[in-house]
Amino acid sequence: MIYLFKRVNALFFILLPLAQFGCIPMPAGGASDVPCLEPTAWTGEFSSFLLRREGGSFLLTAQTIDQYADDFNEDGVIGNGEHGAVYRFDTLTGEFSLVDESTWEASQGEVRDCGGTDGSLLFGSFVVDGQEIPVRGRAVQGSSFGNVVAILSTNGNVPIPLITGASTGQHYSQFFSADDFSPLSEPVQVGVGETVISACWTVDGRFLIYHQKTLSTEGETGFDVLCFVENTTEVTIEAEEESP
Repeated sequence: MIYLFKRVNALFFILLPLAQFGCIPMPAGGASDVPCLEPTAWTGEFSSFLLRREGGSFLLTAQTIDQYADDFNEDGVIGNGEHGAVYRFDTLTGEFSLVDESTWEASQGEVRDCGGTDGSLLFGSFVVDGQEIPVRGRAVQGSSFGNVVAILSTNGNVPIPLITGASTGQHYSQFFSADDFSPLSEPVQVGVGETVISACWTVDGRFLIYHQKTLSTEGETGFDVLCFVENTTEVTIEAEEESP
């Protein structure tokens, strides 16, 4: 289970002056220090993607809205219904490859549904208990898994509240301790941007996947990039206290 910002009452997001949004937008995407996939084999209007662990790799596939609904309504379980093409992500080499669709059905790994997002939008400076946390750029999004918090930032424009959730420029991801927000990693460049960015943790918390969708000229919505950022900190999750 994901615990998003346990200390939410102590977090404050300082909005940057709106004047900054008058500058020229920076190019979308940008450089990436982490493996990114452009899933061109997912042709059509896919609403969510699924992933599951397979040894030292992860399998990824996607579902349309109808496929997702039929899959869930069949038995209340996601991951055993119809789906799109299947990719394998090799965690050792950082490479992606297309595999036969039957590989997904043969895998026994727990399925993670990445139809939504594990993050919350941030709008500029990231402050905890009156102290600004040293993220690489302007904070865009935050997400947590147990004792680890990930902050996505950019050197471009951040989302504008109530207007757009999109950000521009070169994006960076960095992990912090959920206890005192001390840095757990150096910032890494992530090749996302220009459209709304979502985040999804793998079941074991080893990777955080930043992903985004774009609307094609034909009006179809699909995933255009998924970037895998590795978390090298051991994840621990506090047990929930039982109600009396």
